[in-house]
Amino acid sequence: MIPGMERLAGLMQLALITAFVLALGGAFVPGTIGHVSGVACVVLLISAPVVRVGWLTVEWARTGDRRFAAMGGVLLGVLVVSGLLAFLR
Repeated sequence: MIPGMERLAGLMQLALITAFVLALGGAFVPGTIGHVSGVACVVLLISAPVVRVGWLTVEWARTGDRRFAAMGGVLLGVLVVSGLLAFLR
């Protein structure tokens, strides 16, 4: 088993609960606070998988699994390039 997997699982569970609470705030709280809560929920839902891939890529590189580390790096690279292209457009 990957050494940091328990911490990653806890972090992802925290992200899930936080996203749920933020989604409720975005759906039911009126005004600026509700809007900010909804936007924060979307940002969290986008960033949590990116953090998970980054975490696993580092762990795979540490354990010497070069193929999985390379694929994680490629995926993160695609995300960076697509983000830059969207920003520059």
